[in-house]
Amino acid sequence: MIEVKNVTLETFRKLHSEIIEYYQCIEHDMRRIYSIMCVDDYKECMDNLREKNWNVVLKELKKLDNDNGDPYFSDDDYDLLDEIRTRRNYWCHQCYLDWVYIQDSDQRNQRLQRLTRQLENEHNRACKLHKKMQDHVMEVYNEFE
Repeated sequence: MIEVKNVTLETFRKLHSEIIEYYQCIEHDMRRIYSIMCVDDYKECMDNLREKNWNVVLKELKKLDNDNGDPYFSDDDYDLLDEIRTRRNYWCHQCYLDWVYIQDSDQRNQRLQRLTRQLENEHNRACKLHKKMQDHVMEVYNEFE
């Protein structure tokens, strides 16, 4: 295990694991919302979206949502989802590489502490969006049912 001061590696890993959970749920909820809004069969829509990435799903959801001229989500909502997608890519694919290979233990520790503070902020933001998306699923379901 890499030795760290002040901020433990376990804390970083716990927050990281939770944020990945939130991201996965947000992405899945976008698929659910799209499939509910789609006039086609829900299960078929979900199956068609299964292999598509966040960016593709977001674009298809936005297109479908704007088709009738009365979108459910605002442009700000779509901008936030796209911004979260970008942040998700960082936390999924880059964050460990930004500190694990630093040779100097003090520098590595400082970088890990800074990343953990950033992760805490992003974690809180993703948690709120995750809860909001789950509420939206129910709202869209009730509206389109």
